[in-house]
Amino acid sequence: MAASRWMVFLIVVVPIAPAQAMSRHVAVSAGSFFAAAARCEEQNLIAPGQTGHLLEALDPYLSKSDKANMAAGDARGKKISKVFVESEKKWVSFTPDATSCYRVQGVLDDYRAQLGH
Repeated sequence: MAASRWMVFLIVVVPIAPAQAMSRHVAVSAGSFFAAAARCEEQNLIAPGQTGHLLEALDPYLSKSDKANMAAGDARGKKISKVFVESEKKWVSFTPDATSCYRVQGVLDDYRAQLGH
């Protein structure tokens, strides 16, 4: 399933050291992932509030361009209900359901662990 490919990839690409800018496509992909996570929260398929908290924790590690590109990916992901798969350079559908949101939760947990939160 395409959704599992992009979620695993995101774990590796978000820098956990200041000033390491992501490529535009990677940042758009990350933003679209957080849009998907927010949708899972809205549907009560994962605990609410954790996406915003995690984005706040990531903030010091993101460059200005990372933030802008992630915001663009978030906005487009929300608008078209898709996530951007960086490795394939395309948008794929995302439907919040128990399986996809379980994967989203796993990625959020990995981010949290990398940040020590």
